[in-house]
Amino acid sequence: MSGQPEPGEEEQEQERDRERHQEQEQEREQERERRAREKFIADLLARGQAVFEGEEPTPETTHVIVREPDGTLTVRRLRFRR
Repeated sequence: MSGQPEPGEEEQEQERDRERHQEQEQEREQERERRAREKFIADLLARGQAVFEGEEPTPETTHVIVREPDGTLTVRRLRFRR
């Protein structure tokens, strides 16, 4: 027990650090994408340009919001703005 890392231990630790960093970056990117989707949907609803599936579209409605079985919301274009 000299306190010195065994050959290869330092490289293994660096690789684990890189993997942790990559996972954290992926989680942050997924969170950014989720927030962007939620904002897009909220903006469509606020402008009256979207309705939830099953609701009656208005003349201003350009998108339909569908709730998937897993709970996520998907936006489907209904038509282009008149």
